[in-house]
This record gives sequence, C-alpha cells and structure tokens, in this order.
Amino acid sequence: MANVVPASFEPPAVSATTGVALELHQAIIDNQAGWQRRAFDAFHGLVHGLLIKSLGPRAEIADLVGDAFVIFFSSAHRIQSVPAVRSYLVSITMNLARREMRLHKRRELFRRFTGSADEYEQQAGQDDPKAKAALLQLSRILDELSADQRAAFVLANLEGMPVPEIAAVLGVSESTAKRRIRRANQHVLKRVSRNALLADYVQARPERHDG
Repeated sequence: MANVVPASFEPPAVSATTGVALELHQAIIDNQAGWQRRAFDAFHGLVHGLLIKSLGPRAEIADLVGDAFVIFFSSAHRIQSVPAVRSYLVSITMNLARREMRLHKRRELFRRFTGSADEYEQQAGQDDPKAKAALLQLSRILDELSADQRAAFVLANLEGMPVPEIAAVLGVSESTAKRRIRRANQHVLKRVSRNALLADYVQARPERHDG
C-alpha cells in the first residue's frame, strides 16, 4: 500500500534540526536564560504545521500552538537525549491534536442533533487557491477517520516519519502504527480517487519502514 502525500508538502529534513536540538538540549539542561524563546523560534513552524495538517485550515490553531509550548516548557527538563527534543514536542502536539479531533467530532454530533450551523468555515484564499481548496477537501476526508488513524496518517504522509518514530510518538507498538496508517491510507486513497481536484493534487509514494 502506498502512502499518499499532497504534492506541495515536502517532509522536513530531520537532520536540519539536529544542530538546533543539540544546542537547545544543552540549554535546557543548563537552564540557560531564554531557552524557551529559542525553542519557540526553532520549532514553531513544526508545531504549527502539524496542527494545520492534523486539524485542517478551518481550525483555530494559535491557542493550540501556545498550549503545546506551555506543556513543553514546563516539562522539557525530563528530556534525556538530543533526538528526544523534537520527538517529545511532536508527541505533545499530536496528543493535543487528537484531543481536538475528538472534541470536533462531539461538536459535529451536537450540531447534527440540534441543527446548528457551523460557527465558521474558512474558504481557500487567494494565495495558491487550488492548493488551499485541496487541503480543505483533504481535511474533510480526514474528518471521517478516527483521531488515532488521522494522527498516524498525518505523521506518515505529511511529515514523512518512519513507522518506528510514529509508534514512539503515539505511544503504540509498531504493528499498531502500521495498521492505523494502512487503514487510513486505504480510506483516503479510495475517497481521493473520486475527487478530480485531489486526484491531481495528491501523489503516491512508497511506505517508509525505516528503523
């Protein structure tokens, strides 16, 4: 089964953040002044991107980004190794994202029973409108997945993480991570094949089993 990834998304190069993580880990250990700001500047893009990809362009992201960093700042002293700096922040972010996904499903169920309209829906903007419209439609398809499957899909396809790292971030076995990715991919590929915009926008690539 191939993974699917929007063609405009390139998974970040983990090696590019290794030097930053090394310096940051030492700063955390030494409790150097301003390490929190350095962490925010270094990883804001990662956290923001994960939340956008997980929750879609309709989601309010700023508060969740803040929540992720507050949790990270208060517990970063527990990090034992340099590679764990990034993976720990990713884990915090995805836990928040899964919580928000479940809350979103409950709100949708409430609106279904009460007939309430959505509070708002962000439309695709003028900056690459086709890509934004595709992301919005992909987000709607991902809404059909469980929170756990959606988190696995985002990490595998939009972040390009290998299965062992996904399993560690989500706190599950590698076999469970693989199963969630496979089921999510099957559902998304089936739905994408029926959508002309997404069929052009989404490309397939081989599943990663690094590690």
